Amino acid sequence: MDRQRRLLVLTIFISSVIFTLCWSFILFLWHKEYLVLHDRIVRSIITYPTELTLISTVISTILSVTTTALFTVAVKHALSHYITQPLSLVELHTAIALTKPQPLIRWNHRKLSLITVFIVGLITLLNSSWTTLLLPTHLTWPVPIQGKDLDLASPAFDTQLGNDMYNGNISWKNASYMLDVILPMSGTSASRLAIAGGDDSVFAFNGVSYSKSSSGIVPAVEEYAGMSLTTYDIGLSYYGGKVAVHTTPVLDNEHSGLSRTYNVTQQGLSAYITCSALDPNDTQYSISIKSSALNSYEIMFWNMTVNCPEPFGSIWNTWATEEFQKGDDTNGFLGMIICPGTENATSFDIFLQGEWGYNFLGKTVCKVAPYVASFDVTYNNGNISIDRPRYIQPLRNTSVNVTEFILSVVWELSYSSQTTWSNPLGELLHLNGINPTRSVFEVLEDYFRGIVEFSATYLRSAYSAEGAATAMPALYSDQSAFKSLNGTMSVMTYGWSSHHLTYIYILGVLTVIWAVTVSAAAYSLIQGRAQSHPLFDAANPVHLMMAASAGGLENLAGFHPDGVTSSERVRVRLEADCDDLGEGASSGSRMRFRIESA
Repeated sequence: MDRQRRLLVLTIFISSVIFTLCWSFILFLWHKEYLVLHDRIVRSIITYPTELTLISTVISTILSVTTTALFTVAVKHALSHYITQPLSLVELHTAIALTKPQPLIRWNHRKLSLITVFIVGLITLLNSSWTTLLLPTHLTWPVPIQGKDLDLASPAFDTQLGNDMYNGNISWKNASYMLDVILPMSGTSASRLAIAGGDDSVFAFNGVSYSKSSSGIVPAVEEYAGMSLTTYDIGLSYYGGKVAVHTTPVLDNEHSGLSRTYNVTQQGLSAYITCSALDPNDTQYSISIKSSALNSYEIMFWNMTVNCPEPFGSIWNTWATEEFQKGDDTNGFLGMIICPGTENATSFDIFLQGEWGYNFLGKTVCKVAPYVASFDVTYNNGNISIDRPRYIQPLRNTSVNVTEFILSVVWELSYSSQTTWSNPLGELLHLNGINPTRSVFEVLEDYFRGIVEFSATYLRSAYSAEGAATAMPALYSDQSAFKSLNGTMSVMTYGWSSHHLTYIYILGVLTVIWAVTVSAAAYSLIQGRAQSHPLFDAANPVHLMMAASAGGLENLAGFHPDGVTSSERVRVRLEADCDDLGEGASSGSRMRFRIESA
């Protein structure tokens, strides 16, 4: 195999290798959708962005120059064989332009001009194509999340909760201390008043920050799980500590990216709450408040009684306060009594009435009907925000213990919130009245909704705390006690994504260049078997002058106005001239053009 044939074979091989690697990369990318760089490389990109661009540009330039050189070699060899067949001078001009490569712009030969513009345009775009393909970009990599969470509406969980609630050996003391502190905070945050931050209010519990309210969830992502301290008490004795996350591992330590956000659909618990003034004509309910005179300790007692539907009858409670001064509206009494729903029902009513400084709140009833639902939860920048509920399912009769627990939490609030001088809820309603943007009833509805939702979050935390699976084998071995959750982790990183139409453009450019290169080289190999002559480089002026010196083009038109146009239509061919050219002439094969037709 002579040198020229080896060069052509090498041209086909190198072009095909580059083309195969390019196609393989893009096909693999389309299959995987995302190719993500190692974290060490990503950190280097952030630290040295200019150097990354330089390296990528240098590699792209090398590939572009190599691809262009292979194209030029193939076309040049193909042209040396092609011109041994009759062709017009303008076609010869076009072929020479492609070996440069540079476009031929001749309005009277539009077809040939468009061909050169198209091919040369693709070659010009090679560098940008390689750069686009090789340069990693900033992308968001979605990674699926799957796991499970306690189903607060399941009979299995309700049974476990009921056993604990009525077990005399389980102390609620620690939980009561914690609830007395957290309950007013959860209601205040959910009220969205200015004092709580409005729509930007944040409620924090167990090291977790929730936007406005917890919606009855616990974090489903380890990164947002909150407190990492060891949990010493679980169940109804729980008062804080690490909560276990039951989701599948989604990342290795080498592809965690620059930052991550999470969107998870998981079960939460909230409530339908409607607050309104008590209808004085409603004989089913009634509220009465009586106060005693000051005793020797200058303490007075407030007794609030509510007549609830049968079988509960009258329910009452007593609070102690100091004496309120007439005309002082900064202090007051706000009574709160809870009536359970009808027997085995999963709803309850909250009755309120204010006195002295809180007498702007008359006899009021808030009807509460808890439900479980699916919530779309977003974990971002250390904060958990929760969207509106979907697929709402009111609690059934199989969840009476869950309802009873929520009711007992509201009772705890009614006991602890009234101090000897004031009530946090009353003060909150005072602040709302300064520049009211919402009615008192709307504030109460959001306040108690925050209480209910935190009650559910406490339950999930208490029964999902580390060690709960070991201490409650019956609950954790029952799969009906859990509900599946799923979502997406969005990793901010660097790499390649198949969701770009630019890859189709890149493949188009590289495929056309490869096809022309391989076709031209294959044509030269086939023609080289049939005929053998010295390589004639039509793009080389020396070769053209050597061929012209052999004669055969004497009849071409001169340089008059139409001479070039008429000469372009002349058809010529290149042939070998091996005749003895006489004394003084060089020996060996010579090439010359011969006019076939004018």
